[in-house]
Amino acid sequence: MTGPELIAAFLSDGSLLGLRPGSAVAEADRALAVDFVEEGGPGGALRRDYGLVELYFAGEPDRVLTGGSLELHRLPGDPALAAEWSAATGVDFAPYTAWSEVAGALAAAGLAEGDLERTTQGDYLEYRNPDIKVSVFVVDGEDGRDGWPGHGDLWSVSLG
Repeated sequence: MTGPELIAAFLSDGSLLGLRPGSAVAEADRALAVDFVEEGGPGGALRRDYGLVELYFAGEPDRVLTGGSLELHRLPGDPALAAEWSAATGVDFAPYTAWSEVAGALAAAGLAEGDLERTTQGDYLEYRNPDIKVSVFVVDGEDGRDGWPGHGDLWSVSLG
């Protein structure tokens, strides 16, 4: 699977590699067989940074997924990150992902670009599926690619 295909599916069904709000921490361990950094917070809050993905859990005694983000802006500066994720998940990410690539993959995921809410958030366009609370943030500034995503490239994808 390609990165744009994964993102289109995420926008369509709210599931990232089988993880969705309410998933247990153990499910994340099975779905994401990569190293992570973990930070605990008040009230049983937990943040896990898997490099390309950040997940947020809450609840006691059994924590469940409450949100997360796919941090695509990290890929250009860390080529090994894409290789690690491909080996662990079978998803191939390029250093940059253009919105046009994701938009082209939406139909196969059962979604049309017109189904998404589009708003401007400063130098970003937000494409949001309000039914499942997944948003894609696309660089809308004038800058081209320069080690960071440029105009028309995805910055991140957020759940929540």
